[in-house]
Amino acid sequence: MGLYSLPSAIVNSSLEYFNRILGLYFRENLTRNFHESYLNGMCFYQITNLDNRISNPDQIFTNDIEKWAYSLSNLYQNFSKPVLDIILFTRRLSETLGYEGPLLMIAWYILSGFVMRYIAPPFGKLTAIEQSNLYIFLYLFL
Repeated sequence: MGLYSLPSAIVNSSLEYFNRILGLYFRENLTRNFHESYLNGMCFYQITNLDNRISNPDQIFTNDIEKWAYSLSNLYQNFSKPVLDIILFTRRLSETLGYEGPLLMIAWYILSGFVMRYIAPPFGKLTAIEQSNLYIFLYLFL
């Protein structure tokens, strides 16, 4: 049982490593694009010298670029890993059960998705109604 944990740990660590590398590449490209677009023609220095509402715009830009780059790389990982898992599990399932097993499973998920869509209440509208009622309550009693 312990032998299965070693490849899993290696795969998860390498995924995290490549996710960081991908985030670093995104950050480098975004920073280069930012420098070419916004720091050209002294636009950045006009922001710092003419407008006092934005304090430390260089720090804000740097943090936003870093957060966005790593969020984008996490999005790639969070999308690609489940798709790879589905492909590998479907392949293994089709080897043992034939292609009918995965096709029936996919058909079941699609059918249940359509049924849930028509049965489930509109959560967005209910949340909007709840929020509007909360604002009315706060306005009246506070």
